[in-house]
Amino acid sequence: MSTKLSAWAAVLAVTSLGGCASITQGTTQTMIFSIDPPQARCTLTRDGDGELGTVSASRNTITVGKDKDDIIVTCKAEGFETKTMRVVSSTQAAGVVGGVFLDLGITDMITGAMWKYPGEVSIAMEPLKAATVPAPALAPADLVPVSTKND
Repeated sequence: MSTKLSAWAAVLAVTSLGGCASITQGTTQTMIFSIDPPQARCTLTRDGDGELGTVSASRNTITVGKDKDDIIVTCKAEGFETKTMRVVSSTQAAGVVGGVFLDLGITDMITGAMWKYPGEVSIAMEPLKAATVPAPALAPADLVPVSTKND
């Protein structure tokens, strides 16, 4: 009788721990951005979610929901080239290992807990290049002598 009870207790314990990463790692995370130049403002978007928010040098953290989709960051600042970069989502060990042994990862895939973005992201924008338009070359026939004497 105690063997059956032990077996049921083990099954109950394993099934109640489903979604290991959901429990241990959560379904959201905070990302910290290091942005240069300081006046830049960056917008974060993700497929299916639209705009997630904005960050800048003075407000450089954002909390996002974990997801399999990458985050696209577009930064703009006066006098600098617009910069767009992709922040890649990857699986984390708790979601993969725990999910395989407990509930095949279904809970963590549904909640997004098995995914993670880098905790810190650095963005350096390039200054606009000065528009250098070469002066048209003058042929000797185009040169007209300038008289300095009053006629």
